Amino acid sequence: MARPGEASHFLMPASIGRCLCQARLMGAKARGLLTEPGFSGKVLAAFSTTIYLLGNDGEIIWVALEGLPAHRRSLLASLKPGSVSAGQGFFTQDGCLRIGQEVAIELDQALGWEPSAIGPERVESLPVVNACLQRLFAVLPGLGTGVGLGQAIPLISAIAGGRNVTAFPLDSLIVRASSQILGIARASLDQDMAEVTRKGRELVGLGPGLTPSGDDFLGGMLFAAHSLKTVYPGDFYWEQEVITGLIDWARIQTNPISHTVLSDLALGHGPEPLHDVVNSLLTRQDLRCLMAAVTRLLGIGHSSGWDILGGMLTGMLLVNGRLNEWRCTAMA
Repeated sequence: MARPGEASHFLMPASIGRCLCQARLMGAKARGLLTEPGFSGKVLAAFSTTIYLLGNDGEIIWVALEGLPAHRRSLLASLKPGSVSAGQGFFTQDGCLRIGQEVAIELDQALGWEPSAIGPERVESLPVVNACLQRLFAVLPGLGTGVGLGQAIPLISAIAGGRNVTAFPLDSLIVRASSQILGIARASLDQDMAEVTRKGRELVGLGPGLTPSGDDFLGGMLFAAHSLKTVYPGDFYWEQEVITGLIDWARIQTNPISHTVLSDLALGHGPEPLHDVVNSLLTRQDLRCLMAAVTRLLGIGHSSGWDILGGMLTGMLLVNGRLNEWRCTAMA
């Protein structure tokens, strides 16, 4: 494998790259890496809809089919992933991403993507956000019972509504994660991020798949926490070291792709539908827009969308915890 600055070892004749396609949408992180001189590496994994690329610098980006959710690390193109296999080399040259001996993706016409950003001046008050959360909990049963750790959503709803928590579903994954999920939920109500991250360590790597359910759930939780801390700086505060410590520890506890996704979520970078769901809650968008975003989120992977949603809703219990503090202060 060539190192950065040794791209000449990868040079191919113009006739190579028989699968030529156009990139349609490119996340900001992917664009930054793909426009770096000498950016190259190998295919880390190739699936039916997505190809994961590992740069020589250790950064991971992915090429996904058009229509899949955008992400800051994604490049969306009309590519047939079956023409790519793990271990093949890739490099960029003259505005084109070349993968192996068969694939060339033109980059110059790709539109840039970044999530819609909201600041403290655009968000609703915390009581209004809590009302939006309760509205979402009320309609979620209409979407089914969920899969993976998303099966815990009814229990998170009970906690958010101040109701007694009934038994977890008799699913082996849920049974293994039940103590951790309840611990994270209660720590969120207590505004105790140190305890959240301590319990969160027990979820890392839990479950099958490229991004295990435990990673996705924890990532959704940390995404919600980061979002709240960003737009309500006067109401939510904790030392960032407890988050970075968890992410650093998780590096060798899960696979590189899942660790990259988890790290991004902890920093507030997720798939487009997750940004839309949280933004809808924080700005009180109408229910139709909110549920459209939720439906797109649930379409990610076999269980990843449900896992992330369950974690995000658990993280939003921080809102309930803050409101409870206000009530206790008012009664004192």
